[in-house]
Amino acid sequence: MVSESNSAERVRLDIDGHIATVTLDRPNKLNALYPEMILRLVDVIEQVRRDNSVRVMVLRGEGRAFCAGDDLAPEDRFKYGPPDLQTRMRTGFPRAVVDMLTLRKPVVGIVQGYAVGAGLDLALACDFRFSDPEAKFGAVYVNRGLGGGSTYLLPRYVGLGRATEMLLLGRFVEMEEAQRLGLVTEVVTKDKLEERAFELAHKLAKGPTQAYGAIKNARNQGLGLDPVKGFEAQVLANVELMFHKDAREGPRAFKEGREPDFTAEWIDLQYDPLRPYE
Repeated sequence: MVSESNSAERVRLDIDGHIATVTLDRPNKLNALYPEMILRLVDVIEQVRRDNSVRVMVLRGEGRAFCAGDDLAPEDRFKYGPPDLQTRMRTGFPRAVVDMLTLRKPVVGIVQGYAVGAGLDLALACDFRFSDPEAKFGAVYVNRGLGGGSTYLLPRYVGLGRATEMLLLGRFVEMEEAQRLGLVTEVVTKDKLEERAFELAHKLAKGPTQAYGAIKNARNQGLGLDPVKGFEAQVLANVELMFHKDAREGPRAFKEGREPDFTAEWIDLQYDPLRPYE
């Protein structure tokens, strides 16, 4: 069986202060995903969402790869039902990708080695991607006679023409090209990779978490809207933020010439006294 170990051991969650580190831990298979592992990842993302003390999520892979995609071993691929739309959206890797995209907290990816197939989608669902110089990216579904993966996110990063080339040829993209295409945020030597990623994570953890979430939500909506509706989503993001204390703290700190102390706390209109100028 593919699920040779408890899924909780294959997707680890470690919380340190305001940072949740999620580790894909199946290094002997380059962190290839199987059904229980995917569902465990979904559960972990939900834990991160619910935990108000967590303000940043870091996604990494154990060993020499970030994620080699779906494990295609036949005995477990459709353990939770046939490959129909509803089943795949609930139990397949697209569920985890959507949950990361819609998580209203920043997601920092540490991408080493390979990010291919479903692993590429997971990497692109991160808001920031730190990679080592040897990392390779690939939408390799076509090489297996498949074709649905990366068709949503990849064109939004690299444009329709280059995405079509990558999707139809199923070739690997190495780091020089990945940088040029905007697939990575920063390239860091292997010995400094995690240090640099967590440096950003700590910075984000001190930032306006609710604003990050509103920006991500407006971004997601804007991708499928006409210009007018897109700007409406932008305006609504700021309206929503008026219900959070950080939207008061930011202007106040600017006026007082100091660094803001963002807390990610929201204003309970039913119980909190409304003192907008304090």
